[in-house]
Amino acid sequence: MKTIFYFKEKIDKCCLTFYRSVDGLITFLLKSLVLSIINEKLILSSSFLLLFNLQLGHAQNNLNSIAITPIQGVKTFSTYNNPLKGSFYGAELAYQLNMGSNNADWVRLLHVKDIGLIATYFNLGDISIAGKQGIRGSFGNNYGITSCLNLSLFETDKISLIFSPGIGIGYSTQTFYTTDNPIVGSHINLAIRAGLKLETPISSSTRIQAGVNFSHYSNASTQLPNDGLNNVYASLGVVRDIDHSGPTTQKTTFGIDNKHSFEFSLGVGRRGFVKTGLFKNPETGVNMYLTDSAAQKKTASNLYQAALYAGYSYRLNQLLSLKIGTDAVYYSKTFSWDNFFRTYQGSGTSYDHLSVGLSAGTDIWLGRLAFTANYGYYLHYNSLYPIHFYSAIGGKYYITNRLALSTVYRSHSSGPHYVSSGVLFTLPE
Repeated sequence: MKTIFYFKEKIDKCCLTFYRSVDGLITFLLKSLVLSIINEKLILSSSFLLLFNLQLGHAQNNLNSIAITPIQGVKTFSTYNNPLKGSFYGAELAYQLNMGSNNADWVRLLHVKDIGLIATYFNLGDISIAGKQGIRGSFGNNYGITSCLNLSLFETDKISLIFSPGIGIGYSTQTFYTTDNPIVGSHINLAIRAGLKLETPISSSTRIQAGVNFSHYSNASTQLPNDGLNNVYASLGVVRDIDHSGPTTQKTTFGIDNKHSFEFSLGVGRRGFVKTGLFKNPETGVNMYLTDSAAQKKTASNLYQAALYAGYSYRLNQLLSLKIGTDAVYYSKTFSWDNFFRTYQGSGTSYDHLSVGLSAGTDIWLGRLAFTANYGYYLHYNSLYPIHFYSAIGGKYYITNRLALSTVYRSHSSGPHYVSSGVLFTLPE
């Protein structure tokens, strides 16, 4: 505790040197309040960073920034409730493009403060599965690169409240294939994150930022097992402006401005083989075990699907579209109880080669990039399970006004179905 008070006294002296006004003292008190709600490890590491970053700068607007943020884990859990225990820690380094001078419609409508590119490190060496001995360290470390939008929810001269959703990729050093942990099935995973952050200035060019964050890592069942790893963590760091301005609005902006349009897409995906588990044949009541899991580990999956979509889109404004369409999925392999472990696909297990459904949803447009979310009902799906509804979320990036690259992740309430990537064509009415 003496060390904490020592650093606190140093911070007080630095801040009082920079601020000899009532406004400065108010900001300092707010900063101290934020510090008091974070645990001691974050206080020490962030106070160290503050001592080296409290430099008086000239007030400038619309500058890019760099953020250095220590993080401390609050909770780790798997998507399908494999109980985990232990703690984790890490750090984030972000480069943020200030969007204050950019008047693009989506920037203005979403109140985008800046766009961040974040490098993340998680040390998960202390995490293990509860009730099992001798597997501490089976999750290793996780490294990620994500892009996020920092959306301003509330802002004054003294404080800002920011929501930060993001997506990217992660690399896990340990998987089921290296340590037999049943949660992480591949080294490369999709990374999804979100954070709620509180930011306050401590000089004209430096701010501190405290937040509560969530991250999810999984591979969309391209390789099993794919339980998925979820992390909740607290963050406290320093944001420092740099002498480089953010992007301005382009003179000619890209956009699909047609009020009415038709879309056609084709994608290909793959799902992984089952590698672990006990399954019961509902027809015979017999329990089935994977007798040679070592051989199954080395076997590459050939469970391929082709996804087709045809639909109509109505553009509400520069940010949103509504759409309705037909989805079809072709399964290269159909299910057989006699060949269970080579044809079983979880909630995507089909007795027929083809499934067809109707779906409706929306697109959120960020210039050339659009995020899509649909919810559908199966007209035909001869599944192993009684499944009638599905959801499809994804993104598309337009190379031209008519041609886009697209990725779609389809799932059921009981779990992931598959992920597919391909091309999409847009035709105006």
